[in-house]
Amino acid sequence: MEQTMKTTNEIQAALAMPFAAEDLEWRLQTAFESSMQGIAVPYVTNRAIQNRLDEVVGPQNWYNEYKPWHGTGKREAQICGISIYFEGRGFITKWDGAEDSDIEPVKGGLSDSMKRAAVQWGIGRVLYNMDTVYVNIEKKGKSYIIKPSERPKLDKAYLNMLTKLKLQAAAPCGVQSLLTARRVPGGNEKPTVPQPEKSAEKPRQSTTPHQLETEKEKEPGGKVVDLAQYRKAPETPAWEYIVTDVKVQKGMNGEYTNLMLQNPEGKKCLAFTRGTHPELCRDARLFHVRKTLKQQDSVTFYYLESFEILEEAA
Repeated sequence: MEQTMKTTNEIQAALAMPFAAEDLEWRLQTAFESSMQGIAVPYVTNRAIQNRLDEVVGPQNWYNEYKPWHGTGKREAQICGISIYFEGRGFITKWDGAEDSDIEPVKGGLSDSMKRAAVQWGIGRVLYNMDTVYVNIEKKGKSYIIKPSERPKLDKAYLNMLTKLKLQAAAPCGVQSLLTARRVPGGNEKPTVPQPEKSAEKPRQSTTPHQLETEKEKEPGGKVVDLAQYRKAPETPAWEYIVTDVKVQKGMNGEYTNLMLQNPEGKKCLAFTRGTHPELCRDARLFHVRKTLKQQDSVTFYYLESFEILEEAA
């Protein structure tokens, strides 16, 4: 079996190289109907993953396979294994899985499981460094989608993330590249490097990754206090966050509340609490906020531990 003369480290680095923005697709993970905004998360297209494997190890030196998985108890799922041939060791396989999707269930499960298996090889893993991206949404049928006009904003957010990490994207290699005019640099022409945006607001508390994993989550609670008592201290802000949107959802472990919070400077962040809290309504102003930074897949959010709600004196 013919194998390109690349070391294991070279193969790993080539597989993990960031993709062009054209080779990403964005999905709506959370929708806030009242404000018609949501959170978008990026994925590498399957065609781009296949082309990356062909380019790095050769089409004859990798293959994938799927198996149905019935371990969820609620929805069927698929697992995918991507096998790569290494000289002297043969094929090595890495597996991951995904539940069937709501639209074209089995096809969606197969596609998503391959994306996750590719991450096991480092393909697209850089996307886990993405900050939360808020987008405008629109209704389509019974669900919501990202407005097509948001695509330039999403591409810019991705390229800015690469710039902050001092990384450069590869040339387009997925199905989108067939629709994208490509220029071949010549002479001393240099690729355009996007300028980074201003850094996002830093969390109020300095928390190590170890603390995030081990810290026990507490049930949130709030109490109503009189705003007048804080006016005696001019250096104290009237409020830290205002609730701009709220949505109660049901999960496997009960109900929880999604919140869109905005600070006095206008910066927004996503937070959630367990259970339902009627006092956390739109326009509620929060003070003495304690929150813990969390990350799931490529979404960063906060767990709201405790807070107080300010009310104007009558």
